[in-house]
Amino acid sequence: MVTFENPFKASGRWLKGNLHTHTTNSDGALPPKEMAEQYKLRGYDFLCITDHGRVGGVDNLSESDFLVIDGEEVSVGSNSLGEPYHLVAVDLQETVPDDGNDPQTVIDKLRGMGALVLLCHPYWSSLTLDDMLRIKGYAGIEIYNTSCFFSIAKGHSIVHWDDLLAHGRKIWGFAVDDTHWHFSDHRPNDACGACIMVKSRSLSVRDIKEAINAGLFYSSNGPMIDDISVGNGDIIVAAERSKIINFVADSYKGESFTAPPGKTLESAHYAIRGTEKYVRIECVDERGNVAWSNPIYLKA
Repeated sequence: MVTFENPFKASGRWLKGNLHTHTTNSDGALPPKEMAEQYKLRGYDFLCITDHGRVGGVDNLSESDFLVIDGEEVSVGSNSLGEPYHLVAVDLQETVPDDGNDPQTVIDKLRGMGALVLLCHPYWSSLTLDDMLRIKGYAGIEIYNTSCFFSIAKGHSIVHWDDLLAHGRKIWGFAVDDTHWHFSDHRPNDACGACIMVKSRSLSVRDIKEAINAGLFYSSNGPMIDDISVGNGDIIVAAERSKIINFVADSYKGESFTAPPGKTLESAHYAIRGTEKYVRIECVDERGNVAWSNPIYLKA
């Protein structure tokens, strides 16, 4: 049984966005208006401002062709190492304080307020599989975080994602910037490096959230995916100028395709074995940047 809401076959248009952003309202270096302008200039269609412990400051920032969404990053509870969980709440209208509450209680509260909840930077936060399995109700995890990668090389949380998927959690993977506009002589700027590409019916909070909840998006820190087709026991992905295309599945399953030296791949074809719990796709360019599809679930 194949379960996959295919964004490449869905109606709507592609919108580029970042869901994790900080400004001078918390520990970012740019005011909300200037931060929004930077993202618009770089081809983004929407941006969620998620300052620590605070909602607000995004009024009148949206334009007809650029949407700014209110949100918050909430630090709550403690994991097995005594560190807090970090949650991003997308589309939140009222501040939820950082405190010592149980993270599940806070997730339930945020969802009850209509927010989309992401579990932030698992690698950076030293989250174990047990830490992530003890909570539920989050839409997905940050599989790539630009700021965490540029600051301490802990931006990738792919293994965390695969562990959760292998244990039956049906969650999405998000690439985000966690922008602070921080950089130095040995650290690149953490803005406009990652995104999600959402197939949405319109540039509105309602339609973007609906598309994200349905999994109608993919994530990237550079490359684009041109098409994914699923049917007749096959998965076919088209992604021009890929150096590597991976079909990642649970345990030892899946397959990797690498272009010969000096050449690139335009597409790759995977024959479904029928024993996979899921298959997800990674398209890697010559610089090592990646586009990640959401999982194609293959077993009920």
